[in-house]
Amino acid sequence: MKHLLSVIIPLYNSKKYIEKCIDSVLELHISKEIIVIDDGSTDSSCQVVKSYADNGLIKLYQQENKGVSEARNLGLSVCQGDIIAFVDSDDYIIKQGFEDLYHQFKLSNSEIAIGGVFYNALNENAWKWQPYAKLQNTELNGQECFATLMRTNTFTPLVFCYLFKKDFIDKYNLRFCHKMSEDDLWTSIAMCNATKVYVSGVLHYAYCKHSESITGKNSNTLFRAENHIAVANDLYDYLKIHKLRYNAEEWLCCKILYIASIAVKIYAEKGKWDFKLDLQMYQDLLNRLLSSTDEYVKKIGLMFGGRIIKMIKQQ
Repeated sequence: MKHLLSVIIPLYNSKKYIEKCIDSVLELHISKEIIVIDDGSTDSSCQVVKSYADNGLIKLYQQENKGVSEARNLGLSVCQGDIIAFVDSDDYIIKQGFEDLYHQFKLSNSEIAIGGVFYNALNENAWKWQPYAKLQNTELNGQECFATLMRTNTFTPLVFCYLFKKDFIDKYNLRFCHKMSEDDLWTSIAMCNATKVYVSGVLHYAYCKHSESITGKNSNTLFRAENHIAVANDLYDYLKIHKLRYNAEEWLCCKILYIASIAVKIYAEKGKWDFKLDLQMYQDLLNRLLSSTDEYVKKIGLMFGGRIIKMIKQQ
């Protein structure tokens, strides 16, 4: 079977970065299609990309501004590859590392592969993220992988750290939701659904964090808080209808409480106390953790739960 890699790039006002991004993907010695979704850019980003499209190097789609989730979803609806990579328009990929990860994944029996990432790659003080060392170069159940990465504080929600089999995405009808924090929802659910995950330590991606990105602009805004609460609610809905193993249930409880604690902290700092929390949901999360026989996961989860309670009591 001939494999095809689909690289999905959502684009919004990235004129300073998009050429380097696309050029890094074009350098890959992999059979591929590059799909760029212009999400209603108001600068000259789309004009830059059109030159690549006119030369047949990429496929360009345009939509009115709907956010990164809808842009990626459009890419998923039109892509033809059997392996999917998501790349942000202000980042770039590491050629040798990406090719190594791709070929390792292609030969594996896994539905997801995890690579390594250079953070703040625009900065000379860049640092690297890699999954827990003892998991590297192994294949294991997705829930076991999620729980181990969470326990070792090496889980990353960032979707560009992963490669996905397209039939796995289709099997579970995975789609992105919300305009921010969407990766937390996608990667947590994808990992917990996966039968097998291939964990690699290879550095394949450069994350160019900067103040102009949606994350940079919304590090402490009500917009971020609202999206965090929505993601926490969606993860809880998933938790309620799935029986998770390998301590994945407890670690997902921790993740939900952590995400919610960030939102509540922002609300507290802004003096906005009219937000709504599903108290029954948080009671259930805490009860699940209290019933755990794992003292470490219980400690972590109750710490985040305690932060929420403390901040609310201070209003």
